[in-house]
Amino acid sequence: MSQETQIGNLGGGISDEDSKLVDSILNDINSSSGQRAEPAVQGQPSPEQIKMMQQQQQQQMAQRQHQMAQQQAMAQQQMSHQKMNMIQKDSNDIVDNIKIESKNIMTVVFLCILFNIDQVDTLFKSASMFTSEGGGLNMQAVFIKALVIGISFYLIKTYLL
Repeated sequence: MSQETQIGNLGGGISDEDSKLVDSILNDINSSSGQRAEPAVQGQPSPEQIKMMQQQQQQQMAQRQHQMAQQQAMAQQQMSHQKMNMIQKDSNDIVDNIKIESKNIMTVVFLCILFNIDQVDTLFKSASMFTSEGGGLNMQAVFIKALVIGISFYLIKTYLL
């Protein structure tokens, strides 16, 4: 009495590709040994075939898991490289923007210096509404100077730069 497992009692299915691979391996083994093994009943693999198929499936699963782990590691490495490139790009962008905007920056600096010299302050002090009790310029004078600087910058940028 031989022990055979019914195919319906096996857990999990076998794909056609796996079945063909097993048949090919068995044919190679049979042809190399010169002996003919008892052919299995069509559609019912022998216990040895089942064991081989299970081992192959386990190997394939292990290979898939290994490939997935490699792909995840590569994706993480690429993301870290992209972050580093973005950081370098951002720092380069700031320097490049400063170079591009240097005319505007220098214009603002020049206007601020121009409107904060003593001669301009003397003009504002001649009008009593812009002086404080201590003799300095009040907030109204500072506000007017800021407006004049802003308007001057706009005109220079629009028509001269």
